[in-house]
Amino acid sequence: MALTDYNEYLEKLSENRTADFQMLAVVGRTTRLSAAWRSFLPTPATPTTSVALDKNSDVSIGPIPQTSTGRLTFLGARLTSSAITGGAVILIDLLNGNGGLSGIVTTEQTTNLPTAALTRHTSGEGVMVGLLLHATIGATASTATIKYTNSSGVANRISTATSLGGGGFNAAGSFIPIPLQEGDTGVRSVESVTLAGTTGTAGNIGVFLFKPLAMSSMDSTTGIATLDSVSTGGIINSLCEIHPDACVSVALIISASAQLNGSIILAEV
Repeated sequence: MALTDYNEYLEKLSENRTADFQMLAVVGRTTRLSAAWRSFLPTPATPTTSVALDKNSDVSIGPIPQTSTGRLTFLGARLTSSAITGGAVILIDLLNGNGGLSGIVTTEQTTNLPTAALTRHTSGEGVMVGLLLHATIGATASTATIKYTNSSGVANRISTATSLGGGGFNAAGSFIPIPLQEGDTGVRSVESVTLAGTTGTAGNIGVFLFKPLAMSSMDSTTGIATLDSVSTGGIINSLCEIHPDACVSVALIISASAQLNGSIILAEV
């Protein structure tokens, strides 16, 4: 980050370089993490084969401002919510995603895997894995594990078993982060997904690799928040660097189905 002092920060903030997004009401697991990008307008396509994602993908906030230096930093956001009275907005770089996995297959699933090669954060350091429910799976509780290659290049790592299916873990739009094997700090690719038991409904499950960028609260009683990195606070990892080709997107922890619109404020440094 190359801002030298507070005056330069204010100058960059005043340039008002933003990337905007608009969405329908987000539906997923209330009080848990949901994939807000599924509700972007226009509606993104559901991926099948694993595809690398970038700033031109339909799940990206955009357009992201062009740069001559190739460096962007996150200064803040303007967010307007229809109903959120408590929750959090998580800014992420979606690296790749797929679909086509089933909630009723209990053998190792490799459909549309391994995940597409990383085009950013290629070491895998700090890259996380989430299972996205493109369509509702069954009401029978189960768990899922993934087999992956970690950021050190070690293959056949097995994640912690994570709840899948059953109440609160089966709704379409749910985005379920997968904890890695002890000691691992990132992922280069995912090779397979295995369910411990059937959930009762196939649905449609996708595997997404993503890099968390920043997080802010949404606790205004008016549902409106204007946040910047210095004067208002409330942003974790503010002033983070964003790759100029990043597929910048949004995940939400929400208390109820709600619409969220807004802008992220960026600066070239």
